[in-house]
Amino acid sequence: MTVHNQNISSRRLELQAYVDVINTADAFKLSRLICNQFARGVFAMLGAVTPESFDTLHSYTNTFQMPFVTPWFPEKVIPPSSGLIDHAVSMRPDYHRAIVDTIVHYGWKEIIYIYDSHDGLLRLQQLYQTMQPGRTAFKISLVKRIYNASDAMDFLLALEQYDRWSNKRIVLDCNAKNAKSILVEHVRKVQLGRRTYHYMLSGLVMDDHWEDEVTEYGALNITGFRIVDLSRKNVKDFMEGLKRMDPRFKGTVSAQTALMYDGVQVLMDALGRLWKKKPDAFRSALRRAAAQANSTKVIDCNPGKSWVVPFEHGDKISRLIKKTDIEGLTGNISFNEEGHRCNFTLHVMEMTVRSAMVKVATWTDKQGLTLVPSKNIQLPTAPVFFDTNKTYTITTILQDPFMMMKPVEYGQREDQFHGFCKDLVDLIAAKLGIKYEIRVVRDGKFGKEVSHRIWSGLVGEILRKDSEIAVAPLAITTEREKVIDFSEPFLTIETPIKQAKNAKHLSGTFSFLRPLSKEIWLCVIFSFFAVSIVLFLVSRFSPYEWRSVSITDTHLEHPISNTNEIILHNKFSIWNSFWFSLGSFMQQGSDVVPKSLSGRIVGIVWWFFALILVCSYTANLAAYLIVERISQPIRYESINETPNTNPDLVSDFDMSFSHYRDIRACKYKQVNFGIAMAKGSSLREGINLAIVNMKKDGVISKLWKKWLLTTNKPDCDLVKDEETTITEMTLSQVAGVFYVLVCGLAVALGVALLEFCQHGRAEAAKANVPLRAALRAKAKMATHERKTRDQERLGWNGSAFSGVC
Repeated sequence: MTVHNQNISSRRLELQAYVDVINTADAFKLSRLICNQFARGVFAMLGAVTPESFDTLHSYTNTFQMPFVTPWFPEKVIPPSSGLIDHAVSMRPDYHRAIVDTIVHYGWKEIIYIYDSHDGLLRLQQLYQTMQPGRTAFKISLVKRIYNASDAMDFLLALEQYDRWSNKRIVLDCNAKNAKSILVEHVRKVQLGRRTYHYMLSGLVMDDHWEDEVTEYGALNITGFRIVDLSRKNVKDFMEGLKRMDPRFKGTVSAQTALMYDGVQVLMDALGRLWKKKPDAFRSALRRAAAQANSTKVIDCNPGKSWVVPFEHGDKISRLIKKTDIEGLTGNISFNEEGHRCNFTLHVMEMTVRSAMVKVATWTDKQGLTLVPSKNIQLPTAPVFFDTNKTYTITTILQDPFMMMKPVEYGQREDQFHGFCKDLVDLIAAKLGIKYEIRVVRDGKFGKEVSHRIWSGLVGEILRKDSEIAVAPLAITTEREKVIDFSEPFLTIETPIKQAKNAKHLSGTFSFLRPLSKEIWLCVIFSFFAVSIVLFLVSRFSPYEWRSVSITDTHLEHPISNTNEIILHNKFSIWNSFWFSLGSFMQQGSDVVPKSLSGRIVGIVWWFFALILVCSYTANLAAYLIVERISQPIRYESINETPNTNPDLVSDFDMSFSHYRDIRACKYKQVNFGIAMAKGSSLREGINLAIVNMKKDGVISKLWKKWLLTTNKPDCDLVKDEETTITEMTLSQVAGVFYVLVCGLAVALGVALLEFCQHGRAEAAKANVPLRAALRAKAKMATHERKTRDQERLGWNGSAFSGVC
């Protein structure tokens, strides 16, 4: 503030700060504090408030038009209903779209949202508002409100017990203290995995000081946002000034501190511009402020029955604040018409394994996410010492292609092993500069707990300190991590699960319905009835489907009289219409066919519909029958070292590839292999660094491919799941043919109506009767068969269907 005072003094304007600490949520006490500030003749208010006190302060701010600048709003702010401007301004920008863009960039499909404040709940609501139904690239699977690190650990432990091996993407929205505690506790909890977790710190906590000596921060995948760009000149100058003032300064400022500092700058800029334009505007206010000693209130919070008198310069200052365009610690500071920050930049930071914070992208409210080349900066850690003159004992297990014995003719006794793990040990030893000797585990087992804290196999030799390191296809499990330390996984593979074939059995009595989904079958049944009814209707109203038949009484077995009858007959009764639809769908034909144009349109679209649907059904049914023969149901048996092996320890690659050569189809389980050491081993950091570098350079993948080619792959790799999986046809795949059918029926109804009206008009003109009467008479005739004596006059309406068959 010294610099600002000097600048203001040169303009003959000096500002004085009155500080009140708000430690109450009582609205009455808070109102008294606000009124006391108003009585001092203040020009603006600046500070951070809690959600409990914000509503009261915000109400006073807009009522008395007192400018109020805060680092951030603790809750969602609704603009004044009066239509006036909001006199409260938040320095923190709205960046929930940056969170969405970063999640989409990482390709996360599901996230877990953990928050600890109203501010986090507000961002959660903004995320939900951004997610459009059917168009969202990710979903929020779980939401948890926490109050401390213990709540978060309890939640994560429960989540780990439910699903240990899947990747977990966690959006952690909490303050810096809680975030650091959660990350440290996560690493120290042996029950929690590390490699399957990725944290996104959605609050602006990456600007805080993250202690270099806390190595737990580098053990997890962490992504966050930083608003202070340490590479900018004004930020560097500010940091150097703080270092001169306080030698204990750690070189970083929190986001809240930077936003508060920028808030002061915004007020200084607005007041300075008002001072330049109207220097006399402050004199009357200063006089009233000086009158405080005479108990004269500058702004009356209790005007009685009179109107509330707002601060005379409040509206001007608020408008000048929203026209601010300066550079601060948080970058460009400018506001839109609604008073929200715009034209700002956020920096997306990552803290990966043994790396410091690295900027991987920038995000702006106009351009979105922009990737930048990352540079790995190693965390300065305390040097780890290990004896390079010592010969370390490495225990292993014979397993193709990881560790194998060389044939006698290969050479000398001291170099009797070869394989993937042998080459890996050589590379690590060369990087660390150590010597080693390899011993085969005595009992030939990977390791399981036989009694309390007594282990067999490789794990047991590490615990008994018979060996310092275990290098083998040893799976990283929760139980083993409780007693020994593992390095970063040097290999992640999918091991086959043993499968035993069962006798072939039928899928079900109605398995012939499986090629088509239930929705399609229901639509087909509905279409059958719809086509039959439409065909019946168009045949009734189309004059071309009616035929007049002359019948004499002499044709009958028992003549009534020597008279003639004319019967107007229509072949398409309701039952004949159903018969025609069924025969056409079964592709067997029918003894009745439509003769009118509208009826033929119905028949054409129904034949086309039946052709497409029957062909699709036939093709899919054939595929189902073929797959049913080559992909038989299977029974799974997990691969265990012994029948009583702990289920959590069955992940080791403890059987040769040759054991799976007789298996036709396989299922896989993902397993991470790591190098085992005793708890607190000095070699762990060096081995981790060597493995990470080799994985980054592609050395381990090349090494694995080299030794994998020397071993025959199991036959189960030849049959992929997708090759033996047929899915039923869904409604969306054949929706087009239903659309064609519906359109065809609509056209047929329209043509039938035109035929009906056109023929009725012609007959009305011929018989010289009104068109309405003619149409009404024809409609009555269409509902039943008409009989007429030949002595009677047939009339105009009867001639509509004249012509003896």
